[in-house]
Amino acid sequence: MFLEDLAKIALRQVFRNRRRYRGALIGTTLGIAGLITVMTVGDSVQDLLGMNLEILGSATIVKAQWQHRTAERWHDGEYSMKDVEDLRKLPIAFQVAPVVWMSPMTATYQRNKKTDVRLGGLEPSFFRVVHLPVRQGRSITNDDVEQKRHVCIIGDKVEKALLQGEGSPLGKIVTVQAVNFEVVGVSGSAEEAEFQDTILVPITVARSKIPNMRPIRHIYVRAKNWDLVPELHEQVSRVLRDNQPGYADNMMIAFYKERIDAIQRIVFLFKFFLYAAITVTLILGGLGITNIMLALVKERTTEIGLCKAVGATERAILQQFLCESLSVTLAGATGGIVLGFVAVEILKRVLSTAPSYVVFAWSVLAAVVVGVCLGVASGVIPARAAGKLDAVEAMRFE
Repeated sequence: MFLEDLAKIALRQVFRNRRRYRGALIGTTLGIAGLITVMTVGDSVQDLLGMNLEILGSATIVKAQWQHRTAERWHDGEYSMKDVEDLRKLPIAFQVAPVVWMSPMTATYQRNKKTDVRLGGLEPSFFRVVHLPVRQGRSITNDDVEQKRHVCIIGDKVEKALLQGEGSPLGKIVTVQAVNFEVVGVSGSAEEAEFQDTILVPITVARSKIPNMRPIRHIYVRAKNWDLVPELHEQVSRVLRDNQPGYADNMMIAFYKERIDAIQRIVFLFKFFLYAAITVTLILGGLGITNIMLALVKERTTEIGLCKAVGATERAILQQFLCESLSVTLAGATGGIVLGFVAVEILKRVLSTAPSYVVFAWSVLAAVVVGVCLGVASGVIPARAAGKLDAVEAMRFE
């Protein structure tokens, strides 16, 4: 029997028994749609979470710094801008931020108000690496860095110690190491409490105007996704150690492995239960097809006997019933693909995500494969039962 004839007969039988197949078809459609939606939207949501600094905090950061206690006396213990540029070339690095720190230092306002602070020189990329919101004013910009503007962002405690009762802190002049800085922003709550006592200035100003702040001893690198952090840690270590041969033991390159493990465990459990629910839906759809086809085999016993009497082989009968079950599951897969595409488009607007259509294409391919496997699995038992019927006994069946 030719494949074209098999397909025509199968489709005719499915259409004839469409009411019986309705429940199984709906279950298959919903399962396939759920599979496509979870694969496509789940991937984009995971990427979105990977860039959400407020939720992840420092979990996706790799920190590179020098261990001063073990540093060799003949080495100045600093990174170069070449190190920073090489790290920015890493494909899985989302942002790279060099930072210079100095503490304790004395900050002064109008000569009579003083407080101890930590001074940090940084680039704007730092705020895309570390979650440090600016609750008042603005952040440090590229123009501030390039033009070496004497501007700063102060922490909560610095504002209270120096500028309390002075009205808005914006525009006030704070002096550190005889260098005047105009306050352009006040940082909000941060994961690290040290930022409350910190004054942040453009890195070019800190390195050129503040004594002993030129060496870059800290580099912060954020991964594009939490799953990539261990791999990013290895790549950062390799780049920095290749650039600074002989001083690998003096570098401390670390990440928060415990936090990554906790996030991955939560995501795994969520995906496990989600995919388990989809799997159960597909299995129920497949069992529904199997039960319906077993009932149809009994109803069509005389028809099967007649086919065998006129020369149909057991293999031909087997192929016919398998083709019927494949027609049902592929019809469900087609409906699921359409429904899944609609769901992805709706969720894209609701969740403000940018799903990858490469992932969508893979999910469609997975849906087709699942449909074929489900069709074969659900049709093989009824098909074998139909193929093994004796022609004489089948024709005498009432």
